[in-house]
Amino acid sequence: MNSVGDLLTLTVEKLLWRGRGLARLDSGQVVMIEPGVLPDEVVSVRVTKAAKDFLQAEAVRILTPSPLRGVHPCPHAADCGGSRFGMVAPETGTQLKADILRDALPRALGRDHGLRIPELRVVPSPGGWRYRLRGQIHVRSGRPHAMGHASNDLVPLTDCLLLCEPLAKAMPGLAKTLPDGRFTIAASPDTGQTATEQDDVLLPFSFPEFGLTLQLPPSTFFQANWALNQQLVRSTVDALDGFERVADLFCGAGNFALPLASRGKTVLAVEGSLPAVTTGTRNAERLNLDSVTFRDANLARPAAWKMVGDFAPRAAILDPPRTGAKGIGSTLLGMQGLERLAWVSCDVVNTIRDAKPLLAAGWRISSLTLFDMFPGTWHMEVLMILDRP
Repeated sequence: MNSVGDLLTLTVEKLLWRGRGLARLDSGQVVMIEPGVLPDEVVSVRVTKAAKDFLQAEAVRILTPSPLRGVHPCPHAADCGGSRFGMVAPETGTQLKADILRDALPRALGRDHGLRIPELRVVPSPGGWRYRLRGQIHVRSGRPHAMGHASNDLVPLTDCLLLCEPLAKAMPGLAKTLPDGRFTIAASPDTGQTATEQDDVLLPFSFPEFGLTLQLPPSTFFQANWALNQQLVRSTVDALDGFERVADLFCGAGNFALPLASRGKTVLAVEGSLPAVTTGTRNAERLNLDSVTFRDANLARPAAWKMVGDFAPRAAILDPPRTGAKGIGSTLLGMQGLERLAWVSCDVVNTIRDAKPLLAAGWRISSLTLFDMFPGTWHMEVLMILDRP
């Protein structure tokens, strides 16, 4: 019987959802290894949790490395938890994520779901490093830090290869302006201007294909991989071609709503963050997009759904937080006018959980696209299109 602290030598069978490695003891008991291992590697691990049916562990040493494993380019990789997939080439990381997703979907749906899963489309990131225009740093004594891997320890940073060049160069100077704590820093893809969440500035973010330039405060959420976000937005907007009334739920500052409005769609954009709604409204007014209406409402409450129902959308975009939106599937099922859903997810396992009432009622997954929005990490963005039968 193994217990916390035991050292084991195991062979990794495959990678599971959230980047963990799967291995088994001779007894058949499952061991889940924290991200950072690769299929077919022989590893020495330390048990961190001993449950009744499985063990959790962290790798202590890679005894037989995978041919896929290379040298991690970041000098902080051994301690920082930010890029646990950085030891493989970006294109390899994308393929590993596709394999993880193909393995996770049937498990999330259940073996007897009887639902056809469409062929997975995979869209890699235009860049494997230096792609993030937004990130968080922990400031201590005017210096930037990152959170340590699997710990609350802080790791001093001299650079971060995930951050775009202007933001990485500005990071030490930005940290000097901040008190101790955790802060968001951001850069504009248009100008390279950098700022912290405490700065009262607006940064330009362009959608060339839609002829739009948004002005966003650095404190407002936006997709950090702005280059790949262009393709995500295009795919989502294209999927809703032919639907004139669209509800954009969990809309943020209008990442989808404003491009949709530029195509002449009538859009109700609903978001629970008032600053994001204010930002979206100001951009809509500045860009003369009068077919989009932003509303500050909590989608966990019935009053928000009454507003959505009164709008009578024919299609909807859902982009909930990573934890998902429990109960939303049943609510959507009751909206008889809905014909198509574009569900954007940074945790598709939670999304499948939330969508099960729809799938059980006959809604089908028409297309499935993986966007490698976060190279160097196990995280991914998935666009799932669902259609009413």
